[in-house]
Amino acid sequence: MSMNVLEIAVYAMVLTAGQPHPFECVAVKPEGVNCTNGLSAKADGPNLLFNTGVQIIKDRQGRVQLSNGLQTRFDSSAWVEFQDAGKKPVVSVRKTGPLRFKFSNGFQCEAMGSPEDMARCYKP
Repeated sequence: MSMNVLEIAVYAMVLTAGQPHPFECVAVKPEGVNCTNGLSAKADGPNLLFNTGVQIIKDRQGRVQLSNGLQTRFDSSAWVEFQDAGKKPVVSVRKTGPLRFKFSNGFQCEAMGSPEDMARCYKP
């Protein structure tokens, strides 16, 4: 999985959806992303690995699974719902424009500056 700062920010928001706070993420060398909420991620073969030990796994059909048990479900209104192992909703997200995502918890994440370098998640 390539390192996309905005994508990592979106997953960082999913991982902290229970207690969301505004944060920014920035690409760091040699290869990785650090976020101001304490999370960081790096490539782990074809997957992403967060410093918490949670792995983001995509299958060949583009479905996403998190190693902490969260799974995704797409609904008819273009929202992607992240559910825990008991199928209880944790948070939903949808793309609202180029390089911008909106969450059911009132936050949104977007690319800043060069899309490959920085992203932020905040409550408008």
